[in-house]
Amino acid sequence: MAKDRFNNLDLNLLRTFVVLAQEGNMRRAATRLHVTQPAVSHALQRLRHHFEDELFIKVPGGMTPTQFARTLLERLKPVLAGLAEAVNDNNAFNPVELDTTIRIALPPHFNYYLGAELYHRLSRDAPNALVELMEWTGQTPVQLLNGELDVGVNVSFPHRSKELIAAPLGQDFGVLMVHHDHPYRDQSITPEQLSPWGLACLFNPGITDQQPIIQRVLEAHGYSANIRFRCASVPTIFSVLRQHDYFYPHSAAMAEKHSPEFRTVQLEVAPHFLTLDMFAYYHRGHQHPAITLWLVEHLAEVLRVYRTPLRLADKQD
Repeated sequence: MAKDRFNNLDLNLLRTFVVLAQEGNMRRAATRLHVTQPAVSHALQRLRHHFEDELFIKVPGGMTPTQFARTLLERLKPVLAGLAEAVNDNNAFNPVELDTTIRIALPPHFNYYLGAELYHRLSRDAPNALVELMEWTGQTPVQLLNGELDVGVNVSFPHRSKELIAAPLGQDFGVLMVHHDHPYRDQSITPEQLSPWGLACLFNPGITDQQPIIQRVLEAHGYSANIRFRCASVPTIFSVLRQHDYFYPHSAAMAEKHSPEFRTVQLEVAPHFLTLDMFAYYHRGHQHPAITLWLVEHLAEVLRVYRTPLRLADKQD
């Protein structure tokens, strides 16, 4: 008797299978599915075990489906299309009809630079919704789990609940900023040279409470960080830079907004020390997944405006 693979199959895996076949790339599939790349890899392992086939073979730049996978994909296409039609007809999502409150938590500098643009995009599509942009705090993960927030945006943080999905949004790249009259005149600086200078750091509540990122970077190179000022307000930090010869670790994408009064200095370390992956976090069991995915898409689009140097991870795996 033939093995009954259907009754023991998690149907969520089929969408992962189809997206992987369409993208031919683990990272791009994860982005489309709004999950992490390890989650896609785990799903693929389950699919391989279930179908007893390799399904995808690694090739330069990604992966290609096996003959079994191609045959399975062709047979699934009409079935999944019919399923999507049935679901969408009964649960169509139209943001124009939204008349609820949308709550999003952003890190301080994102709120300052991107909050207005994000609101513009959301209000254009959902003119009847009330949009509340909050600042990320130490309680934000709990608020996401409790349904008090729809989405939160930040870098990776420790001890994240498995109930929170982390959808990749892109990467932020760090530079150092100083006032144009700062006595240090070179365009780059080594960790050794930076160590004695005072640092003004943005406080990202719940993420950098114990230690600023620049401190970890300098200590990784054997030097100490002379932290002189920390604040969650971007305008306040720039006010301090006008009065003190401090260096300010900041997002490269936003730095040009402050030229010519402030200029950038490149820290001479390997790029991975200055690159931060950004994620949209939301509850796995959100009651309105279509709204959540709509919000994540808008967040990703706002970040794409700043692709240089805030660039999405669009290189091949």
